[in-house]
Amino acid sequence: MPAPTTRNLTILLTDIKGFTDKTSHRSRADIQRLLDEHRDVVLPVLQARAGRLIKTIGDAFLMAFDSPTDAVLAGVSAQEALARRNAPLPEQERIEIRIAINVGEVNLVEGDVYGEPVNIAARIEGVAEAGEVYFTEAVYLAMNKTEVPSSEIGQLQLKGIPEKVRVYKVRRETPLGVGQVPPAPAPRAAASGFAPGEKARLVAAAPVPPASPAPAAGNALPSSWRRAAALGIDAILCSLILGVLFGGHGRHRRFAQKTKSDGAAITTDVKGMTITGSNGTKVRLDDTGIHVAAGSANVAVDAHGINVTPLKSAKPPVTARDNGKGAEASASDEDDDDAANWLSRHIGISGFALVWTIYGVVFLKWHGATPGKRILKLKVVSVEGPELTKRQRWLRPAFSLVSGYAAGLGYLWALWDPQRRTWHDHIAGTHVVTAD
Repeated sequence: MPAPTTRNLTILLTDIKGFTDKTSHRSRADIQRLLDEHRDVVLPVLQARAGRLIKTIGDAFLMAFDSPTDAVLAGVSAQEALARRNAPLPEQERIEIRIAINVGEVNLVEGDVYGEPVNIAARIEGVAEAGEVYFTEAVYLAMNKTEVPSSEIGQLQLKGIPEKVRVYKVRRETPLGVGQVPPAPAPRAAASGFAPGEKARLVAAAPVPPASPAPAAGNALPSSWRRAAALGIDAILCSLILGVLFGGHGRHRRFAQKTKSDGAAITTDVKGMTITGSNGTKVRLDDTGIHVAAGSANVAVDAHGINVTPLKSAKPPVTARDNGKGAEASASDEDDDDAANWLSRHIGISGFALVWTIYGVVFLKWHGATPGKRILKLKVVSVEGPELTKRQRWLRPAFSLVSGYAAGLGYLWALWDPQRRTWHDHIAGTHVVTAD
């Protein structure tokens, strides 16, 4: 075997999203037709930017470029070409690819390339979103930034790579509408080598196909009012759940008396968790949502929204000043009221903390955002990757209580943090981005 040659190259790796699922029920002829069409659409666009095909790995292309800028522009052009091809087709016929780019010294042996830059590109491709172009900090520092609008994803801990890698993506400042097709390429300008208006099209590159859910808009930071409004909505929803769970309507004395004898219980099973209040109210948390069954109303919080169903009370509540026969409450009743008020205040604090934490964990697991954030089109993402870990889903809502109970300083911290991250964002390794 000849000795390897070392060169500094930009490595671009593509891969079809969900290729295994797309081909699991197809004939060999259909699979080959899909691969041929993928090759015919993507490869010429990459080669037009001086990309060299190193090898084909199943549904993936490994390309080498001399210029980092050309590699990123080639990736954007490939995504545009596929977007035009996919627009009129049903979902099962679409071809969506992920693109990852890295630059560094690689070894060339018999036409193949090896080295850590290739390994890092492969790892980033594994976490990239379909329709996007991801690239490393090395590419960002080496490319012409005026030609490629970009935003930072964050530092990712990649499997098999000892140090975290800072990753960027091509920024889309003006996303195209659903079903809208990017404009066709215009003739190239002889002087600059770029098509007229190409930079403008680059900003609006690679729209997500209509049938696919739109990804979070990179690391676009939301305004403070949107985050505050989302927080307020979530606080109101949790307060409503708490009020129904612990028998609201101001009947503290009745609640306190039941607490002395009945108590509350929390049971779990393989499908979820059930919280039984001391007044018989039950809260069920499972894969379908949060369901509260109380004597006065049923509340359901799920993927479709919030539904409150009032129930008619069998008989009017007995007040602290009426024993049901018109008699005035005694002095001992007033003492009981004082104890009940004290107890309800303390249970209110701990109960809200419990509801708030479970509320956050459940919705971060299902949707990556609480209902308040979903309404304001926000999403919680990890600084180490696109998906939140189980640890992050618990840490963030739990420590958000610390941010709030510390006179709100943990939330106010986002006002001067460069990435608008709160205390609990720093502790959990997360940040909030726009989802529109």
